[in-house]
Amino acid sequence: MVSRLMMQRFRLFSSIPAGNLFSEAEASVLEVSGRKPSASWQQISKKGQKFKDENEQAVVKLRWANYAERDVDILLSPIETLYTVEVKAVLYGIINAIAWNESKVRMKSSNEVVVKVANKRYSASKVVSNTLFTEDDLFTTVIASSNSTNIYQEHFSSDHFVVGPQKRKFVRVETTGYSFVDPNGKRVAKYGIYWGKDDPRNGIRTLPDGSTNVAAMLAAILEAVNIAKEEEPPPSLLIYSDFTSSDTLLRDISGYAKRDFYTRNHDRKLKNAEILQEIFVAVQGLHLKIKHKPSKTQEDPINRVTTAILESASKKINKEEIRPKLTEQEKKADKGKYCRMDNPMDSISKLEIEVGTSLDKTGNVVSKRNEEWPIVYVAVRCKENKGFISAGYCTHWPDGYIAGGKSFRYTPFPVTPFRAELAAIEEALKQTIDADLENVTIVTSSAHFMAGWQRRWIRTTEVHVPFTGKVFYDRICDLCERLKQVNFRYEEENSETDLGKELEKKCIQGLSYALVGKDKSEYELELDDLVREKEYRQEGIPVVRLYKTGTDLNAGYVFDGEEGVSCCGSPSALNRILEEAIARNYDAIIIRADSEKLIKSFEAHLEVWRRNGWRNSQHKRIAKSADWEKAWKLKQKIRLTWESMDIVDRDDRMQNKKIPVYVKT
Repeated sequence: MVSRLMMQRFRLFSSIPAGNLFSEAEASVLEVSGRKPSASWQQISKKGQKFKDENEQAVVKLRWANYAERDVDILLSPIETLYTVEVKAVLYGIINAIAWNESKVRMKSSNEVVVKVANKRYSASKVVSNTLFTEDDLFTTVIASSNSTNIYQEHFSSDHFVVGPQKRKFVRVETTGYSFVDPNGKRVAKYGIYWGKDDPRNGIRTLPDGSTNVAAMLAAILEAVNIAKEEEPPPSLLIYSDFTSSDTLLRDISGYAKRDFYTRNHDRKLKNAEILQEIFVAVQGLHLKIKHKPSKTQEDPINRVTTAILESASKKINKEEIRPKLTEQEKKADKGKYCRMDNPMDSISKLEIEVGTSLDKTGNVVSKRNEEWPIVYVAVRCKENKGFISAGYCTHWPDGYIAGGKSFRYTPFPVTPFRAELAAIEEALKQTIDADLENVTIVTSSAHFMAGWQRRWIRTTEVHVPFTGKVFYDRICDLCERLKQVNFRYEEENSETDLGKELEKKCIQGLSYALVGKDKSEYELELDDLVREKEYRQEGIPVVRLYKTGTDLNAGYVFDGEEGVSCCGSPSALNRILEEAIARNYDAIIIRADSEKLIKSFEAHLEVWRRNGWRNSQHKRIAKSADWEKAWKLKQKIRLTWESMDIVDRDDRMQNKKIPVYVKT
């Protein structure tokens, strides 16, 4: 009875359909095929793992005539025979069809025997996975299991096929990557990701100078995968890319990984090896398909992906522009709704965070306190005056570090106790680093922060959205990485104790400070404000000349009267000069440089970057942030005067001859 029901739903035919089973209009066409593993698949890698190259391993391929997103390749174990592989192709084809709620399917197979057995032409029995099945038993098992099984899940890193409990649809995302040469002769590479109309994840990104279009295409795929993995559980993902090898990318990367992303002769790394390796790691465990889909053609030379992204952004801007203009009073009321005196989430978090709980810098509970570490307390106070809310915060070091602590006025909008608490914790970490301490315990009275830190800033709700203040969280994580150990301890404040009174005093002092916006005044400095003329040199101060690449002079630096050093790159070359000068116990030096950009970065931008946690206006890490931070620390140890080599004189050329010709290694 079950077999008869089975045959009513699914019929097989070979290359030429056998008989008029049912019309094309009534059923979808699914082609199933399998390939037997070769003997070489049994080889063992250096790590003791079997090779998993799809060209070597037994594989079942399912290809739908009209639904490319349903296509899947299933890797099997090495014990299969040619016949069992073909039978399993039919088996998984049936499961696939059931998963997609198909009532009738015309299944196509090139194996005549399998077709005849499946269509009841004759019966046979074969060994499948070390268990004796007749074909009737095999198909009966599939039908019986179909009542409880709705969906399959593909694992690219596994040897087997996993049946999961729930059906999932593919999420489609369009990606593109391209490069061009700008008017200054620099190659610029960009990529775009389009998730759908008005989706906030849409965007166009720029890669570092010199990147290629291939790197941009791969970076787009990588970012799409990483964004999808932020959801819990990750969705089934279908990525359309203009990378020509998209259809075989996953298989190719698997092969590259076996040779550690080196070329076949192992003489050098593959181009874009880092991105390929990141993709390989990111796709593990995902239900993922990557398809080639050109973003532009000869008939339509305009990139459709970037066009869709820009159109979506333009509509958003237009909507904002047509919003009715608000009066000053309405603007104030509109802003005020985001500011508050209390933090209602703190009382909820207290239900799960006990007093005395300590967390390390990765969010794990610390069972034992380390009493030898320096301790810093942070606190916040808010006040309201005629509808205007302000906040002050402080750090307090009982052991006397950082002059015992400091007071601050919270300035970013909106003003809330939670955001001010995050600013206080960030400041405490900055003070720890400036004092060259390796370990610290930060004591906070915010249970809300402790709950967010323990969950890595993700709310455990159905939507899994981040906590507020994600920008602060990212900066706090950056600062924690620069310290050996950091513990966060939750304690409730007691205003009756000496400690509570001291925290109250410092927070009130912070509230008394003037409200000052974000200081970026250094950006307005011009080169003439940062350098001195050669004629005003002070005697006895050593002079160092620093030459950049890309000119007719040798790249490197030279101290007057000494042999030069061939090097390039900013600020690494500058750091070498400062380290050498400090090692010689110089109190001051003069650097004569031919790079206006370097002088401005060091004298005008460095302080702004430091105040922003070495992040730019978009809250992203600045390039070479570790080198620039090192430059800032060295700057505190020596007095530095700049001269601009805007006109190269005779002395500059004579000194440059002492620098060997730079050879790129």
